[in-house]
Amino acid sequence: MVNLLSTFWFIPLYPLIGSALIAMLRRGSGWIGSAAVALSFLHGLSAASSPRGGAVVHTLYEWMPGIEFGFQWDELSATMVLIISGIGLLIHIYSIGYMAEEEGFWRYFSYLNLFVFFMLLLVLANNLVLLFAGWEGVGLASYLLIGFHHDRPSVNRNANKAFLYNRAGDAGFLIGIFILLGALGAVDFKTINQATVATTTPAVMIAGLLLALGATGKSAQLPLFVWLPDAMVGPTPVSALIHAATMVTAGIYLFARLAPFYQAIPEAGTVIAVIGATTALIGATTALVENDIKRILAYSTISQLGLMFLAAGLGATNAAMFHVATHAFFKALLFLCAGNVIHALRGEQDVRYMGGLKDRMPWNFRLMTLGALSLAGFPGLAGFFSKDAILVAAQSSPWLLGVALVVSFLTAAYSSRLIWAVFYGTYTRDDAHEAHGVTLHSLWPLAIGSLIAGYFGPHLGNEWGMMTVSAVISIAGLWVGRRLLIPKALVTLFQHRWFVNEAYELVWVRAIGKRGGNALDWIDANLVDLLPRVTSALVGAAGHVAGWFDSYVVDGLVNATAFTVEAASFPARALQTGRLQHYALIVILSLVSAMGWYWLQ
Repeated sequence: MVNLLSTFWFIPLYPLIGSALIAMLRRGSGWIGSAAVALSFLHGLSAASSPRGGAVVHTLYEWMPGIEFGFQWDELSATMVLIISGIGLLIHIYSIGYMAEEEGFWRYFSYLNLFVFFMLLLVLANNLVLLFAGWEGVGLASYLLIGFHHDRPSVNRNANKAFLYNRAGDAGFLIGIFILLGALGAVDFKTINQATVATTTPAVMIAGLLLALGATGKSAQLPLFVWLPDAMVGPTPVSALIHAATMVTAGIYLFARLAPFYQAIPEAGTVIAVIGATTALIGATTALVENDIKRILAYSTISQLGLMFLAAGLGATNAAMFHVATHAFFKALLFLCAGNVIHALRGEQDVRYMGGLKDRMPWNFRLMTLGALSLAGFPGLAGFFSKDAILVAAQSSPWLLGVALVVSFLTAAYSSRLIWAVFYGTYTRDDAHEAHGVTLHSLWPLAIGSLIAGYFGPHLGNEWGMMTVSAVISIAGLWVGRRLLIPKALVTLFQHRWFVNEAYELVWVRAIGKRGGNALDWIDANLVDLLPRVTSALVGAAGHVAGWFDSYVVDGLVNATAFTVEAASFPARALQTGRLQHYALIVILSLVSAMGWYWLQ
């Protein structure tokens, strides 16, 4: 295989070119988009298998002093590139069949390629500024994909919600970059990690927390997680790509990339771990009572990301990234299988109106069950090993370990509930059918990954005790999930997502939004409008003064001048009558006077 390591920075260009070609040609968009992502995957695979002594950095040019347009290739970026392009390729192929009858087919694939480009840019950047460019681009592309069916008001509303919540986190991210640039004088990862280890200041810790705020927005954690379930209005393959395997893992990637930075500020790590544990619990309990098949998986994603945050906050970024990799396989598999179920039932997404599909969709049943078991941490599957690595990391904090164990149990419970609700029970419909073609065969690599990916991760030698506990919890949760009974009070709490949305509605919309709006109206009426009123009064007064000055000073001066000229010209006017006889008389009198004077002499 040709060594393509030296040109690894070409990897994001393939989907960018593919997006532009699709927009121009509009024909064969599915295969063009898939081929572009396939090229990125093959290039990434070649670069990952090429020998190297360490991280490879390539700088295209310098934006400004200290900020480069540069790329970095190492184990972490290689892992993310292969996940993004590999899972992305399978979802592109799946979409060819799933989106075949949708209007705007070419537009969908153009957006999808654009999203992959920005995601690859994000994970290959060697500094925070270029990473932020990819970060924002991913937000834009996800907005376009979530709002793909833009003729539906609810879709537009939820796409805007996702966009705005992400922008709230991104504002903190950007401020954090500015603070780091001022405190350390650099934004590249190598300098930040080395400088932070050598010296830490309050400004650096604040910057770390602000970067974490950006991660909570992108990775759907408290306080900015409520956008993710509502983003399920987008096409199901979009949910699989953006909200399971790629975009939502950007925050975890950021923590892994800046691992030495966060190890030097353990206070920030503690905050991140607590946020992750709390979000994991909220997501898992909400998934227990949710009835929309895609939203169940969305809350599951929130919960699993919470476990990754917990591990990253405790400094176990290897465990967090291990779970990122396995989660990409089984969660993408679950979303795409859910898409097949929804397609077979002509758009039905409520699991209460499903059931008995095991015999109607046998392959989809087997594949989705495998994904659910891996998610539940069933012994021997991929999710079992990666979740166990997080539990081992959580042993340093007993209460965090307790939360992680409870979340693991709940994960198995709602996974079991989902499979039993969809595939078991009585079949009451006559329109379900098995998936076929690319919508079925593209799932096999994901199934294989869900089965064996856990054997290739980082394993410790003393995990047997925790592995045993994890296995028992998983099996118990799967058993309990079949007939899970939850007290009514808890059902109400979980259905309302622990009233987080209501709290936001009360605080931000009613308290700050409504009362703030009233306050702004008062300010506008009494302060802002006061300025033009004062200005108008001053202008009116100045006009009156100018009028008086014009009437009495300017006009008076003109009139006095006219009177003086008129008075001075009176003798001349008396002589200059304009009559010939007067002039003749004056001439005669003048001659007589002259002669008389002469005679008298």
